[in-house]
Amino acid sequence: MLKTTQWQTLNDCEMNAQNLQALLRNEIPSIRISNFASVEECNKLAVAIEKVGFDFYKNVEPPIGRIGITQFEYGHRGKLGYFDAVKKAKKTYEQVTSLSFDPLKRLAIILCQNVSSKVDIAYENETYRYYFAGLIRHINIALLHIDFAQLDAPDWEIGNITSQLVWNIYIKAPSQGGVCKVYNRQWQPEDEKYKIPGSYGYDYSLVATSEVKHNIPIMGDLVIFNSRNFHEVVPGIGERITISSFIGKMPGGDLVFWS
Repeated sequence: MLKTTQWQTLNDCEMNAQNLQALLRNEIPSIRISNFASVEECNKLAVAIEKVGFDFYKNVEPPIGRIGITQFEYGHRGKLGYFDAVKKAKKTYEQVTSLSFDPLKRLAIILCQNVSSKVDIAYENETYRYYFAGLIRHINIALLHIDFAQLDAPDWEIGNITSQLVWNIYIKAPSQGGVCKVYNRQWQPEDEKYKIPGSYGYDYSLVATSEVKHNIPIMGDLVIFNSRNFHEVVPGIGERITISSFIGKMPGGDLVFWS
């Protein structure tokens, strides 16, 4: 069983080598890179995203729009289907970012400056192919959930990660609300009995007494938190559009991206 201790702070933490390691160990709630992108860069990305348009997840309520693919969708459908879809997803991502800038590449440079290990897109040795990273989403609300490859993808290469983060850059931010609430409660195998039948969400009794960090969406800011922690997105007024991916720490210390 994981031992939960209080976070060192509930304030936004800056990006540096010490804080990145603390976040991987769940000693702090999040890292915020303010003004990661300029207003002009975000506006150009928003125009490109509008041209491509969103698809919506099937059987997900409340609805979540996306451009790109997730490994989670293919967890029970086989690796070949996922990696066949990666090429198209990557091409669409590049179509969007070519009109402004590539958030994934910009963040990779920053991470390389703060770790001594390698930073790259996740790679599946069984199929000799790279994963997709750079999911674009339109989310107005997300239920209480976690994202952790040891649970979601135990038979995939990413299932070997020892800890997992997620980053979101806010391309559009609501005028009110749209906060991502992250709880100081990391998923444990016995928590599966609290999962809501037919849903990706979990019962709120799991986090009733937990510390909570409110990550306020600000256009151009990038926020990183530990995705093994239970988290949710509360409703907002106005559009909330993000680009994101996971960051996994492999056993040897390398950091890998995937969505």
